[in-house]
Amino acid sequence: MDVSPSGVMYYFTITTPGFDPDLVKALVIMAVKETDLIFGPARRKLETEYRLFRSEPACAIAGGTECGEHLARLFSGFLIKQLGEDGFVVERLDRSEGRGRRHEAP
Repeated sequence: MDVSPSGVMYYFTITTPGFDPDLVKALVIMAVKETDLIFGPARRKLETEYRLFRSEPACAIAGGTECGEHLARLFSGFLIKQLGEDGFVVERLDRSEGRGRRHEAP
């Protein structure tokens, strides 16, 4: 997945043991549909993207735009509701701080 135009990606990794990857997919789809209600599907497709990983319960969301940040916040909120704040980790990839450097989001 390419990094968003602003160079910001959010990597969400579920740390709760036994969490179903299909639930990650369902939560992402729910966040996408709600983002479409606010910004419209065309703008969402132009300004952000996401990727689900088959090998682990994880997701990457391109942020850096109003629409992308909205999608990432919704998904994060859905995860907090399902797992609690300690049930997942969010890492941020920001190319402006170093080429391909990952660091944990505050």
